[in-house]
Amino acid sequence: MVQKNNCKIFFLILFTSCTIYDKIFDNPVDFKANQERGIGAPTFVFYPKTQTISQSDSVLIGSYIVFEKDSTEPFSGVHVQLTFPDDMLKLDTILPGLFITDTNQSIPLFTYTYDGSNQVDIYTYFLDTLKKEVEGTGHLADIILSPLSSGIDSIHYNLENCRIIDYDDNQINVNGDRGAEIVVQWKLRLYFCA
Repeated sequence: MVQKNNCKIFFLILFTSCTIYDKIFDNPVDFKANQERGIGAPTFVFYPKTQTISQSDSVLIGSYIVFEKDSTEPFSGVHVQLTFPDDMLKLDTILPGLFITDTNQSIPLFTYTYDGSNQVDIYTYFLDTLKKEVEGTGHLADIILSPLSSGIDSIHYNLENCRIIDYDDNQINVNGDRGAEIVVQWKLRLYFCA
């Protein structure tokens, strides 16, 4: 009798003390998850969606292009325009993404312009002599920013100035974008005097 009661108490404690956490996965190229959030494909996505850093760290954020798996369109050029809070962050470096540099061994043209305050334009074109367009979803660029002050703000695409084009310079409609939130925490330093 005592063993049965102990087992009942054990299972009662086990089932009533459990907390089930809802895991939120952040996959930048998951078009189904983006659609559930109202972001249609093709879309431009920043990854990670949210990151927290200290003032001594750098912000590394990836820019991605996402098509639906069954309706990818061949394209040969991309122009993305992004804005960031220049009172909190400053531009450090922009590097080409893996999708651009590794896709079918095509030779990319990758360049960017920076207005000196808070706007960056990234341009990439595929210049292969045999394969004139690429298809798929992938990593366009890495943007590295340095924090200037603590705070919470976001990086956004300016969709009015973002373009995807095919080899004949026809524009492919962009249906959405996903920005990213950056949290820069003030780092407390304690000094002890002897």
